[in-house]
Amino acid sequence: MDDEINVLVQTRTWEFADLPIGKYTVGCKWVYKTKHKVDGSIERFKARLAAKGFIQQEGIDFRETCSPVAKITTVRLLLAIATTKNWLLEQLGVNNAFLHEYLNEEVYIEVSKGVVPPKPGQVCKLRKSFYGLRQASRQWYEKLSTVITSSSYTQSQSDFSLSTKQSATGAFTTILVYVDDMILTRNDSQEIALVKSQLYHLFKIKDLGQLKFFLGLEVARSRKGIFLNQRKYTLELLDATGLLGCKP
Repeated sequence: MDDEINVLVQTRTWEFADLPIGKYTVGCKWVYKTKHKVDGSIERFKARLAAKGFIQQEGIDFRETCSPVAKITTVRLLLAIATTKNWLLEQLGVNNAFLHEYLNEEVYIEVSKGVVPPKPGQVCKLRKSFYGLRQASRQWYEKLSTVITSSSYTQSQSDFSLSTKQSATGAFTTILVYVDDMILTRNDSQEIALVKSQLYHLFKIKDLGQLKFFLGLEVARSRKGIFLNQRKYTLELLDATGLLGCKP
C-alpha cells in the first residue's frame, strides 16, 4: 500500500483542492490481489487504490469508454504464425498503466486512508487517469496507440489491439495489446530491443521475457513448435466449484 501511494505521489496523479460548490467526490477503496506464477506459486502481493467509478455520471465526469482487449482468435492466429515462421515471442507488462495519461474531465476523489491533505476537508483533484474510473482504459489506450502509431506501426482493421510494421528489408513485427499486457513478435531481435527501449522510456515496462503465460494460456515452446494448455485455469475452476479432490 505504501508503494502504491508513493507511485501516485511521484506521478503527480492528483493535487489537493477544496471541493467546488456543485461538484461531488468519487469514493475510492483498496483492492488486494495475490499474483501467482505459472506453476501456482505466489509471485507477489499487490495492493491497488481504485476509484468507485460506478457512481460516475455520464456527460459530467466521463464521456466515452473503451478498453484495448485482443480477440482470442487473434492471439491464436499470432501464435500459429510465430510457430510456423519460428519467430521470437516476447511479453511485456506495463507498471501502473492507467496513470500515464491526463484526464479530460474534472474529477474529484475522496482522500484515502494513509494520505494526509495539507488542509482538513480537502479532496483529491485528479490530474491523470486513475484505476476504477470509467474512462481510465480509454485514456490509457489513447496514449499507447499514439506512441505505437508514431513508431510507423499500422493498426489492424479487424482487431485494433494488433499493430504491425513492415520494414524495407522485409522484416515483419507485431505488437498485440491486452489492456496492459503486450506480446511482441518478429523475425529479428533488433526491432524488439528497440521497441522495448522506447516503451520503457515512456511507461516503465516490465520485461517478462519469453512468452509463457497469457490470458489463461500456458505457452511452452520447443523445437517441435508451441504447446498450449490451460492447466492452471482448469484447476482454479475445479477448486472454485469444490471438485478439486473428486475422482476422474
